[in-house]
Amino acid sequence: MSNIYKAFEKGKAFIPFITCGDPDLETTEKCIREMVKNGASLIELGIPFSDPTAEGPVIQ
Repeated sequence: MSNIYKAFEKGKAFIPFITCGDPDLETTEKCIREMVKNGASLIELGIPFSDPTAEGPVIQ
């Protein structure tokens, strides 16, 4: 059984998102650890992209 499957065993999962390296990698690590302590089922890690126009109007 995968960890993703396990995360949805109860029907819902808490999946917070964080952009890696914002403002620095040390802060990213601390935030991820706090997310786990506060019940995150999974954590989505975003990677900054150098071209904001490729992300669409909301990100621009």
